[in-house]
Amino acid sequence: MSGAAVAHRYALALLSAQDGDAPEVRAAFMELIGAYGTEPRLRAAIENPRVRGSDKERVLKRLLPDAPPVFGNFLRLLLERGREAELAEIFDAYQDLWDARTGVAEAIVETALPLSPEDLRRLQGTLEERFGQRLRLVPRVSAEVVGGVRVRVGDRLLDDTVATRIRRVRRLLFDSEVGGQA
Repeated sequence: MSGAAVAHRYALALLSAQDGDAPEVRAAFMELIGAYGTEPRLRAAIENPRVRGSDKERVLKRLLPDAPPVFGNFLRLLLERGREAELAEIFDAYQDLWDARTGVAEAIVETALPLSPEDLRRLQGTLEERFGQRLRLVPRVSAEVVGGVRVRVGDRLLDDTVATRIRRVRRLLFDSEVGGQA
């Protein structure tokens, strides 16, 4: 079974088991993934096959003392099955399933510089109105974006970057020149 299929299966199992604890489970999972991404030593310890499962479990309990029991059981299952290295991929699958269940779409937002939380909130409101649905913004800084913003929601693209604006102006000027000479 492929890694994506395994991740989907574990994510679906967690989503199905969380019952009334859904927001708390999601919050605990997001907290764990946040720490996983910012603390390389944590990730290295959890993914190290030489570290005993009981030690990994102890570290995770200290990191997430208020996590719902269903999430603790889920993490224990991952450790028992040796799937801890796939935690980030499982989270991505979980997030996709969560979004589908709650009617939220992922919006990849590319900018030249990081956006402030206030800018992200304003942009989210504007984009939700424009796309006609609730969105979960995933901000990314891209060297390709000199200025402006590029947003991808599913297969839809909103490209309001400086480079795209310049291309449009060039086309207009070129079309005007060609049209004027004809």
